[in-house]
Amino acid sequence: MHSETGHWKGHRSWLRAATAAAGAVAIAAGAPHPAAGQEPDRLIHLLSRATFGVRPADVAAARAAGAGAWLERQLHPERIDDALLDARLTGFPLAQADVATLMRDFSPIPRPDIQPGDTAMARRAREEMTPEQRRERLMRNPQRILGDLVGAKLQRSVHSQRQLEEVMTDFWYNHFNVFFNKQLDRYLVGDYERSAIRPHVFGTFEDMLVATAQHPAMLFYLDNFTSAAPDSIMGRDPRAGIARRALARRLPGALQRREPGINENYARELLELHTLGVDGGYTQDDIIAVARAFTGWTLAGAGRGRGGPPPGGPGLRGRAPGPDMPAQAPAEPHFVFRPEMHDPLEKTVLDTTLPAGRGIEDGLDVLRLLAHHPATARFLSTKLVERFVSDRGDPALVDELTGVFLRTGGDLREVTRALFTSERFYAAEHHRAKIKTPFEMVASALRVTGAQVGPSRRLIETLRTLGQLPYNEAAPTGFPAASEEWVNSGALLNRMNFALTVATNGFDGIRLDRARLTGGAQGDAITEIIEGVLPGVSAAPIAARVREDLDAQPGSADERARAVRALGLVLGSPEFQRR
Repeated sequence: MHSETGHWKGHRSWLRAATAAAGAVAIAAGAPHPAAGQEPDRLIHLLSRATFGVRPADVAAARAAGAGAWLERQLHPERIDDALLDARLTGFPLAQADVATLMRDFSPIPRPDIQPGDTAMARRAREEMTPEQRRERLMRNPQRILGDLVGAKLQRSVHSQRQLEEVMTDFWYNHFNVFFNKQLDRYLVGDYERSAIRPHVFGTFEDMLVATAQHPAMLFYLDNFTSAAPDSIMGRDPRAGIARRALARRLPGALQRREPGINENYARELLELHTLGVDGGYTQDDIIAVARAFTGWTLAGAGRGRGGPPPGGPGLRGRAPGPDMPAQAPAEPHFVFRPEMHDPLEKTVLDTTLPAGRGIEDGLDVLRLLAHHPATARFLSTKLVERFVSDRGDPALVDELTGVFLRTGGDLREVTRALFTSERFYAAEHHRAKIKTPFEMVASALRVTGAQVGPSRRLIETLRTLGQLPYNEAAPTGFPAASEEWVNSGALLNRMNFALTVATNGFDGIRLDRARLTGGAQGDAITEIIEGVLPGVSAAPIAARVREDLDAQPGSADERARAVRALGLVLGSPEFQRR
């Protein structure tokens, strides 16, 4: 990032406008909706929440079609031709690669002369590397996978015609968050989003819940693949010892020294974060019973040629291997149910009895029970409202969405439609009441300026600096949706630096057509810039502030230079941070 001297000096008035006297941020507490007497623009409000950024051309097209028709088309992304995006995504091949390829090409090459855990020996080995070995290590660095994943996500967010699908994929991935940098998940996250999240954002919540529960990325992230019934139960099955040894071989590093047993991690997050919510009425006994229900939900494959159903086969829908599903030797991890690891005793979850003597049905019944529970409907509706409407929530709108969820059996297309067509969604107090997250701010800036987005290491580091590098949140809670979590004076400084860098074409791989954006440097170019970047927002007060700051800058007499700098100031303005 540029220093404060290089990009911020002379713009302290913007910081004062954005920061309250006590240090709280004014853009989080200032007037969020149009001034009295000014009618909110419903279409712009819809586009600001259902896309990654409002563009004047999109406003014109949506007005011509009608808001209802635009929304209905977005709710059926399969009807939208996105061939141009597909062409752009070819520049990020690792984001599309299958898990087996990623594990083959980016797994570290073990050194037999280095003992695990011997950091001194590993350090000496690094120091003794030849240039060729260093290049090989760099080429095999899994962070290259993350770079392509983030690059592809930016492509989709900026250029996709299926904007609502992208917004909802972002929401649901965050809801079922998996951390890229947890060992095996480096190879699994791309497939997780591609197969467990995206296909279900307009499907049923139960299908998405099952898909995430059975995906190797979630099984590994929350450690459920290690969860096995206690010895007192497993000892009854002669296959138990074989299963334990096979499981131990699949565990990475320090996990190999962990004694297998019931692991409550997934059960706890399933109840607290994925379904019922922290106030959903469950107890510690429920957590233990749920954990017991998911014993035996584990992984096979992991590149070791172990048996089990092939990736994408029937086993992913909840079936254990059998005579009609011959063992294969896939080169990548996949879900498999191991009955010899399962606790077959009777369990009680939320006053519902799971009979003894069963297997995978225990976990599937728990997921079905949770997916249709009233507390789940309310918890998810609240999260949707807090993300897309208001940090403070709207109880009446939450009630509306909860009713739709329960009435339709968790049909997410219907719930999403209800969200964006409710009169409560369009209430004046909700207009421009949300602050963009860092990723939303970056995507909207690139989107509204018509930027050509290619691979950019500096942009990825900027997202890291801003605090929201996709796929890189370690906590299962995901990134926060509340505006106050993202807004402080340091964050605003970083956002302004980003805006000015974009405006001056300072990012590798990112190119703006500045001549188109800044006009011919004749007439009222600043007003034109503001109207292009901030559709539906009054340009006059912003233009006055921009001119004041430009006039205070030495060496900016050239009209084109002033226009480019004005673009950066508008992109970094408090008004642009709102949606």
